[in-house]
Amino acid sequence: MTGTPFQLEFEAGDDALVDELVAQGARRIGIGGLLTQRGRRIWRAWTRGSAARHGFRWSLRDTFDGTWWPQGIDVAEHEGRRVLAVSWFRRDHGVRVSFVDLSRRRYHHVLLAEPVQDADGRVSLDPIVIHAGGIAWLENRILVADTFGGLREFRLDDLLTVDGETVLPQGSRFHARKAPGDRGMRFSFVSLEHTDGAPRLVAGEYGDGSRPDRAARFSLEGEIDVELHEPGLYRMQGIVIVDGVWYVTTSNGERRPGDLWIGTPGAFVRHRHALPPGPEDLAYDRSANRIWSLSEWPGRRRVFQIDPSLVDR
Repeated sequence: MTGTPFQLEFEAGDDALVDELVAQGARRIGIGGLLTQRGRRIWRAWTRGSAARHGFRWSLRDTFDGTWWPQGIDVAEHEGRRVLAVSWFRRDHGVRVSFVDLSRRRYHHVLLAEPVQDADGRVSLDPIVIHAGGIAWLENRILVADTFGGLREFRLDDLLTVDGETVLPQGSRFHARKAPGDRGMRFSFVSLEHTDGAPRLVAGEYGDGSRPDRAARFSLEGEIDVELHEPGLYRMQGIVIVDGVWYVTTSNGERRPGDLWIGTPGAFVRHRHALPPGPEDLAYDRSANRIWSLSEWPGRRRVFQIDPSLVDR
């Protein structure tokens, strides 16, 4: 299925605003400086679901916190270390990303913020209030899904400490403009597609089944050409595409385990209740041939791996 339900318009940020924050006393540490700090410890934990393996939990405070909710996930390498990035939202408050150093088993919370300048030239940081249902880690930048706005972009070199807080300022954004006659695309989640060629992204919509939910595949390089699909699933929480194979999570409420779907649109195999309750985004770690995911419910939230070879397609 092809079509263009939206256009992504690149809106560059003002690099001088971050420099001004540094001039005002902020300290630029980057992702490397963040990972040298002590951080909080992750703990191995049993994970419910036949497809879930090698789970861990957060500190007790973050495991049981009912105000911050984990949503998006991706994995990358920094100076030989495998690092997870997990987005959390807090209703009417803001967004943070946790960077998990898997070798040290430590993690660090980072607030996302937008730099703004007042009439006197002073720069401050405003909280970014979005759902942040998915993230994609592309080299030195993180892309965060903005449900009704497209994608927010953050450069990891700009990571700062400001008044004792660790903050990642927004650099730019890709604003989604709906096409004439279309309802517009909801960016409920986003992930990096793992296939040969130029990097592509896949974004999808979460819905209750009252209308067809869609997934869009596209590249941010050159002219943005959107490939649109209707997977025929609802309550989708995450999609990752690996060498042409789609992996999709769908949720079934707080108490019932989630489902994993594998295949291609129109030819999915459902693995019923194979995941913990509240499964969210997906990310692929090619170095280990593992898929990462996470669950959101307080007291039972986990980050876990899925081994594709153990799942019967």
